[in-house]
Amino acid sequence: MQLRSTSKLPRSKSGNLQNPGKREAQPFKQETVLERFASSLPSRKKTIVQDVKEYVEWADSRGDEDFNPDSSDDAAIRTYLLDRHFKGEPDLALNRIRSSLGNFYSWLKVNGLIAENPFEKYNLNSRFISQKQALDKHDAFAGPSDERELAQLRALNRLAESTNRSPDVQSMLNDSLETILEVMDLHTAWISLKTDAGFIKTPSGDPPAHGFVLAAAHNLPSSLEQSDRFYLKRPPACNCQKLLNSGRLKRGINIFECSRLQEAAATGSSTDELKFHASVPINTNGQTIGVMNVAAREWQFLSASDLQFMTAGARQIGGALERARLYDQVQTQHTHLTNELDMVRKVQVSLLPDKLPRIRGYGLAAYWKPAYETSGDYYNVYKLPGGRWGFIVADVSDKGASAALYMAMAHGLIRERVEFEPSPAALLSQVNRALFDLDIKTNFVTSFYGILDPANSSMKYALAGHPRPLLRKASGQVETLSGKGIALGIIPEVEYEEMNISMEPGETLVTFTDGTTDANNPLRETFELTQLKKAVGLAPTSPNALLKHLKTTLRDWVKQEPNYDDITILVIGRKLPAKSNLNGSK
Repeated sequence: MQLRSTSKLPRSKSGNLQNPGKREAQPFKQETVLERFASSLPSRKKTIVQDVKEYVEWADSRGDEDFNPDSSDDAAIRTYLLDRHFKGEPDLALNRIRSSLGNFYSWLKVNGLIAENPFEKYNLNSRFISQKQALDKHDAFAGPSDERELAQLRALNRLAESTNRSPDVQSMLNDSLETILEVMDLHTAWISLKTDAGFIKTPSGDPPAHGFVLAAAHNLPSSLEQSDRFYLKRPPACNCQKLLNSGRLKRGINIFECSRLQEAAATGSSTDELKFHASVPINTNGQTIGVMNVAAREWQFLSASDLQFMTAGARQIGGALERARLYDQVQTQHTHLTNELDMVRKVQVSLLPDKLPRIRGYGLAAYWKPAYETSGDYYNVYKLPGGRWGFIVADVSDKGASAALYMAMAHGLIRERVEFEPSPAALLSQVNRALFDLDIKTNFVTSFYGILDPANSSMKYALAGHPRPLLRKASGQVETLSGKGIALGIIPEVEYEEMNISMEPGETLVTFTDGTTDANNPLRETFELTQLKKAVGLAPTSPNALLKHLKTTLRDWVKQEPNYDDITILVIGRKLPAKSNLNGSK
């Protein structure tokens, strides 16, 4: 027991302190306090001192710390008297013990050791009821012992289903509280958790001064529901929360006179005649992190069986809390990651053309489909000096966000060179060296880069480890073009082979990434180059119609199979000359 020192304060003949003033509180031994209390009593009152000593020893045995008398000791006093009552103490002896404790707390208040006397603040003179009367008042699990045990197991199983069905902390607490009340045929309850346990975040972000947050509530009276549940949330800590902090709330207690209901009733709002509540601690990982309160109009309103079930239910809630917190953490991380990926995707999409340009005598079509939220594939069309046009299709050797970021770097290196480097092979050599110098050894890039000169219908291109493009003739015949070269970023010095073709009217160039030919059907068979060439040969002539045909063919091939690789297709077609009309005009 820790009390303020009284050894140096002036005393009256009765042993009471005179004018304690504002001296700083100091730790003091129980024996000294009890000696001072005993000296304030006539010698014939030895039984009072003995009663108080037994109460203090009992209170010490229940807590993690030495017992420290407080204004909110109503629960401790009631529990002690109830304990003595159920051990067979006669009413006459109980009244004597109650009177002795009343004298002790009155002396503590007079001497400035406590702010208020709980015997004055609360009604501690209520008559005790027998165990039989308690069972008659409320018992959710009535009947013979075997039926009672079976009913409790069924109720706990139902509670377990409720906690397992609710993945996050908030819904789990709400559902569990509602389930407990329903199976016990009770109506009003709430749960408070310590803020430092980290299960519930306060809306403002700043933890309440008393260190508790209202985590869940069900069917509150209007007095507690008013002003956003102000009287349940506000500091300071209430009696049960103080008992929890002191380490003395180790099991279910049936006799709390609720200070929060008292405060709320003072506003004139209805409390539905609720005055008391039973309290059970909520523990997780060996730590007491909260309290569950079930309200009623009378004290001792729950049977021992009810309290046993509530304690077991609180134990289940404690175990489910940790699982639900892990779920919440995963969800938070997932949301954070999703937001980051969404930002990466937006940045990546911004690097692609908003729309394809119009090139006189030519048609363009493009398709870009990421396997995941982001892609390692890339394509673009650049307007170059002299009326020429540059076309890039590239593929990073990875998927997802890391590939998208690497591709963004490659985009910058390509973009800053295309206007000044007229040779596709030379440009790829420069980009290769720049990527190698970045010293990112986990990625490389395959690429097709071609430059079209519409003035003479020529296309020169170079390949860096990329699939060779297809050229569809006006006749429908499909050829695989020549060209080779190592992927970008692997070795520092590479000379790429530059190829030249002439695009005749009605011819179409199809360049693509390997995700196109690697697309799987439900039998895990890949699409392969031969089938792609066949689909190109059977497609309509115009780039848009040809691309639409390829997309349909791929969709029919993969069916419901997911994409395991990004797919990009760029189609460049030279239009056929317009047909002459009967007058010879075009």
